[in-house]
Amino acid sequence: MPLFTWSNEYSVGVGTMDSHHKTLFDIMNKLHDAMKQGQAEDRIAATIRELVDYTVYHFGEEEKIMERINYAGIGAQKREHVVFVDKMNEYKAKADKGQAIFTVAEVAATSVTWLREHILGMDKKYEETMKAHGIK
Repeated sequence: MPLFTWSNEYSVGVGTMDSHHKTLFDIMNKLHDAMKQGQAEDRIAATIRELVDYTVYHFGEEEKIMERINYAGIGAQKREHVVFVDKMNEYKAKADKGQAIFTVAEVAATSVTWLREHILGMDKKYEETMKAHGIK
């Protein structure tokens, strides 16, 4: 069973951003599966690196759209994005030092909780603005 199952509740009404969010959860599910299969130590550093890299890409794309439409909430979005990337980089550093088992559970709990709250709390707020600018 995956750690996270996508539902329309998480849709922000922008296909590209929904696709990005789904990819982020797929990466988290991959990490969770590795943990359940006892392979976390072997795969955690690479998976966290993938999570960090894709997160940075996603946040960058999201922020480009926000800048283009002069989204009023972009400052708060950017601040939250920096906090999340910094936290994921901390986990990556732990994994690189061989602290994988502890890190997997922590990454899974933190990342899924943060992303759910971010999508439902922050990202949902841009839905109407983006639609008003023809971004779907």
